[in-house]
Amino acid sequence: MLLSIKHTTDLFYNDYINESVMELRMAPRQEQNQRRLSFSIDIGPATSVKSYFDWLGNTIHAFSINALHDRIQIIATSIVETESRQLRLQNFPDVWLPDANFDYTLCDFLLFDGAIVDTPLLRELAAGVLAQVSNRNGPVKLGNLVLAMLKLIDEKFEYQKGITSAASPITEILEHGKGVCQDFTHLMIGLARALNIPARYVSGYIHPDQERLRGYTQTHAWVEVFFPSMGWVGVDPTNNCVVGENFVKVAIGRNFQDVPPNKGVYKGKGVETIHVAVDSFELKTVPAELAAERSGVLNVPIYEGSYLQGKEQHREQQQQEQQEQQQQ
Repeated sequence: MLLSIKHTTDLFYNDYINESVMELRMAPRQEQNQRRLSFSIDIGPATSVKSYFDWLGNTIHAFSINALHDRIQIIATSIVETESRQLRLQNFPDVWLPDANFDYTLCDFLLFDGAIVDTPLLRELAAGVLAQVSNRNGPVKLGNLVLAMLKLIDEKFEYQKGITSAASPITEILEHGKGVCQDFTHLMIGLARALNIPARYVSGYIHPDQERLRGYTQTHAWVEVFFPSMGWVGVDPTNNCVVGENFVKVAIGRNFQDVPPNKGVYKGKGVETIHVAVDSFELKTVPAELAAERSGVLNVPIYEGSYLQGKEQHREQQQQEQQEQQQQ
């Protein structure tokens, strides 16, 4: 599948800010079943952009804006080619080993941290999943165990926005039984880690599959589980499915804190609001003259200190006049 993806982020502030420093994870990864043919990042106000890899091989684009501003716009555009991945987990030869020893590179994906907290209810759910697939006549197949986790989450938890936040631990979805793709992903990772199965967080996009999938209109999240015979295999607990060619992987991590699309700090009293839009469409052919990676600027204004001082003086004068009127 050949896809064009446009990811637009608008950050608004209700007062002037400065010294914004931000890092972005918006460039799709180069993977065996996914090739990034082109990537561009346009940012306003105008700034220079540096790119590098983090410790997990995710591409980071970093920038800073020192002038006074009250808005930041970021447009990331990608051309990505993905391959069909028709995997039947139940046919994998791997078996579940409760006391398996894994290579040190997998240790970070076995530990509880961040939003993925260990709780008695989580352990109870994990034990119930294991009991469903246990076979007295032989070992438990790892693929069947992963499919049972997907089924449990699909049957017991409801997709609903506004119940949790980006910082919510899995205790909240366990309590309310509702959440979004981020919560479903954290929950399944927690179940896997409770059963000594390496699992990691994936952020990316879903191209619409006849509007069958939930969460595709924005950035999406899913899980990759480690199968010794196959390596990392993607499954989507939000939609109870194995990841297919309409999934585009952007970043991997232990939990959401490792992979946010945008993260940063700024100086000022302004309160930030964010609006994100993701558009994707399928291409018939590879466009001509693709740039492997480029950065550009958007026409978003900055303000000089004298302008800000004038605005502040005007605001103070208005406040003084209002106080005088109230006293009268």
